[in-house]
Amino acid sequence: MDNLPRLSFYLSGILIVSAAFTLFTTDFLIKIADPGVTGTLFLLAFGLVYMNITFVVSRRFMRRLDGTSNIPYLFAFLVALPPFAWSFIHETGLFGTIETVYLFTLVFGCALGGYFGQRAGIKAQAKFKEQLYEYLKQSGQLPDELKRPHDNLNKN
Repeated sequence: MDNLPRLSFYLSGILIVSAAFTLFTTDFLIKIADPGVTGTLFLLAFGLVYMNITFVVSRRFMRRLDGTSNIPYLFAFLVALPPFAWSFIHETGLFGTIETVYLFTLVFGCALGGYFGQRAGIKAQAKFKEQLYEYLKQSGQLPDELKRPHDNLNKN
């Protein structure tokens, strides 16, 4: 795999960012247990943050690949791993059904981030290839196998 160094960098970065966010927001997990709008908003915010982490990293990684890949789902798993493990290791203040809803929201948000990140990455991939082609064409560094024979014809 040509992207193994990139992949290892992204995987370690994801684990660090996800673990850091989990550690810094541990005190806010108890807010999820609040009844009413406050608990729902905090639950939604946690799901959206983890979804966004997965989406951004997946899109950015997929941009430089050639074709599709299932790596965004690995990213989603690794983003969800630290908070999932932390909820079992540390006494978060969530019990029973509320903890289950939090973990489901976390997994669902990460899965959505991986799915939409993969789709956005494929679109960014096409745009990147087009921009690279134009840059190489303008700078005169375009390889012969990518040149089209009719590009050099006169407009007479």
